[in-house]
Amino acid sequence: MEIIDLDILRPEKRVLRIATKEIDVSFIPTGLTFDIDNIVIEMSKLDQKKLPGDPEEVKKAFNLTVELCALFCSWKNPELTQEWFMENTDAKQLNILAQEIRKTLNQSYAGIEAYGKN
Repeated sequence: MEIIDLDILRPEKRVLRIATKEIDVSFIPTGLTFDIDNIVIEMSKLDQKKLPGDPEEVKKAFNLTVELCALFCSWKNPELTQEWFMENTDAKQLNILAQEIRKTLNQSYAGIEAYGKN
């Protein structure tokens, strides 16, 4: 019998701790990939020139960041809702968490592309 171990393809575990909760940011479950990608696309549509001084654009960016973090984290931790993030985190924490989620998404897509070339 041959066993092919696909677990070796998973990235090394990276965990962020935020408001005492530990979140594994090294892996995006397949069921979330496209929803996360949609939010990241919406974030990329924000007018970067307006962001520093336009309160409405800043609010959109912040809300998308909270939505992204809640979607990603609530998959394994259902209590980590948008409301939880609004009550328990600050903008800097959310920004770092969102950056890690985007980084993982990009790594996932890079892995798919590399596999397709083989």
